[in-house]
Amino acid sequence: MSAKDRKIKSYFVFLLLESERASLLIKRLSRSALTRLLIALGVPVFAGLCVFAFYLIVGSLLADLSSSQVRAAQSSVPLQSYVLIPGLNPFVPLLYGLLALIIAVTIHEAAHGVVAWRSGVKVEGAGIILLGFIPVGAYVRPAEEEYNSKSLRQKLNIMSAGVTANLIVALVCLALLVFLILPTVSVAQDARHGVAVYYVSKGSPANLAGIVPGDIIKAIDGYQIPNMSYLSYLEAKVFKPGENVSILLQGGKSVNLVFEPSPINHSIAIMGIIPFDPQEELRAWTHPSTPLVYFAPASYYPSPFNSLTQNIYTSPIPAWQQISNLLFWIWWVNVNLAVFNALPMYLLDGGQFVKEVFTSLFGSKARAERATGYVSALVLGLILSLILIPRLFG
Repeated sequence: MSAKDRKIKSYFVFLLLESERASLLIKRLSRSALTRLLIALGVPVFAGLCVFAFYLIVGSLLADLSSSQVRAAQSSVPLQSYVLIPGLNPFVPLLYGLLALIIAVTIHEAAHGVVAWRSGVKVEGAGIILLGFIPVGAYVRPAEEEYNSKSLRQKLNIMSAGVTANLIVALVCLALLVFLILPTVSVAQDARHGVAVYYVSKGSPANLAGIVPGDIIKAIDGYQIPNMSYLSYLEAKVFKPGENVSILLQGGKSVNLVFEPSPINHSIAIMGIIPFDPQEELRAWTHPSTPLVYFAPASYYPSPFNSLTQNIYTSPIPAWQQISNLLFWIWWVNVNLAVFNALPMYLLDGGQFVKEVFTSLFGSKARAERATGYVSALVLGLILSLILIPRLFG
């Protein structure tokens, strides 16, 4: 890339590196069959994603309003988990999340660009967004006058291309994960007998004994532990708070701990862990009861893609852990970006989409902007209610 071809602009802590060659590359890509697919699917996919987004928001809000248990669970979710920023969101890993976000934003913006070119709108500039020297996104800059001169359908095609491309990439990655990777995954031999540990409470007996997520509890004081039910039975009926026991872990490792009383029932002994069944968890991903299983971040559950518990699973595919993590997070970030961007709110593709529709219906940009503002306020109110109600009334 020559210095003449490159333009650098700065906005606060971000650098925008723009290239004419990038714009020309997008122009060449606009002649592909994939661009025709984006145009054919764009508007109906966009509308479907918008409906699905409302379904998720309204369904979650109704669950909050009707169940104190749901409100309690929601109130424990950190506020930063509502932001799709790797490193800030506690459930999104920094490396995989950042790679997935860069891929998602680049694909999103490139899709806008190729459909713009295909619709006769020149892309005057395209480039990447840098945070320091780290690429965090991309952008395209269509010619505004040419865009404004296009028909409503052409404008909607351009607006809907980004989320449609994100959804296509997301579904491809999910299909590779579910149909190629997961069928090869099984529970490791040493984890097939015993109870797996998903979470260890800080300062608990298990924590003080050195037990960590991913450990397998094989036996306690000679009692073999075949499942979680038997572990609960031993804690409730056999062992007592304050009793010192020997815990046999995977690989023959042994640790000692002193049971503490349960805060709910002081007569029950607990070690301060959340156990899980690796086989049942794997089955939940290979044969899900609902596709919504895949919408939860993999790090929220002891899944085969959770770095804390991934050592419990095995696969003959080389580097399967890295491949499956990358595929999962590309799926997860892309589908969330697509659904969120389809919401009819200002600054989002959905806001621009409905604004163009209102402009066509009302024949007035001022009325269209007011209507878009009302819809944006409604959506924002629903989202804020979803966040605040569990914290105010949980």
